Amino acid sequence: MKAINYFKQNRPVHLARRDVYFEQAAELIAAQQSSSPFEIKIADYEEILYLLRVAREHARFSVRDAGSNEIDEQFGRFINLIAGNVKAVLSMMTLKNMVESDGSFFTFLGSNEASVGLQAEEYQRRASDIIRSINNTLKLAGEPFEQLKVENGAAATADELARYGKAREHFVSLVKEGRHRNRIPSSRKITPF
Repeated sequence: MKAINYFKQNRPVHLARRDVYFEQAAELIAAQQSSSPFEIKIADYEEILYLLRVAREHARFSVRDAGSNEIDEQFGRFINLIAGNVKAVLSMMTLKNMVESDGSFFTFLGSNEASVGLQAEEYQRRASDIIRSINNTLKLAGEPFEQLKVENGAAATADELARYGKAREHFVSLVKEGRHRNRIPSSRKITPF
């Protein structure tokens, strides 16, 4: 009896989860662009980072054999790039909140509240610049991502396409219902960046 390679067997499920979580993250990022730069919410970007980390993990799981799925591997690296940028936004917003909420900066820096406020605004501007960059990069990735899905579909068997469709439908419903997160307290403990 032939041994089962579970990565190959479950590839349609991994591809479905990768695609759904990436698409949801991209949708949330695009929605953030329409909001005011002063409305960047840390919780929203933590959710986006979580979605990208899951997409990145399943991108790795979906590669059948190292080197034979070069475009899938490149897409996994692309997800990693976007996740790194989201993490940078989170860092800038955390620094901004720290400067704004900790009065000891005034004393230590020997400055007044206004100059420390300028520093907080600088962190805000950097976060906004990174968000603009993420959006521009995601716009460039739209067509190649759709082409990747078409190529993966063309290489799949009828059974694999059916499994992909069923898994995709399931993951979309989980995301819409807000039941897509693991029941682990912090995603940061799962996968260090």
